[in-house]
Amino acid sequence: MRAKKQVGVIGVDAGICWIGDPSYIIHPPKLPLAVGRDWLDFCDKLESDVTQFEYDLGHDGLGVCVATGYGDGEYPVYVERDESGRIARVIVDFMLEDESQDGGR
Repeated sequence: MRAKKQVGVIGVDAGICWIGDPSYIIHPPKLPLAVGRDWLDFCDKLESDVTQFEYDLGHDGLGVCVATGYGDGEYPVYVERDESGRIARVIVDFMLEDESQDGGR
């Protein structure tokens, strides 16, 4: 595995991060039942600091929502590549372990 490299940042305004394929929740004519009717309904479905969302057919995989380490803010995103150069891991550093990336927090 190659060393991790920062590739960007994500902005967080709700204290949570969605991990999943955006095409499943952006493009359908109707939102998946699991995500709710609107923002408040979505928030009501958050069970804890980690919530797995199911496809309408009932199986896992629609997405995962996680709480962020320090709530709102900006968090660095890193990738690690395998020996052939394919992305093997994506890391979002919610604890800002790399002090040079903490934006003065």
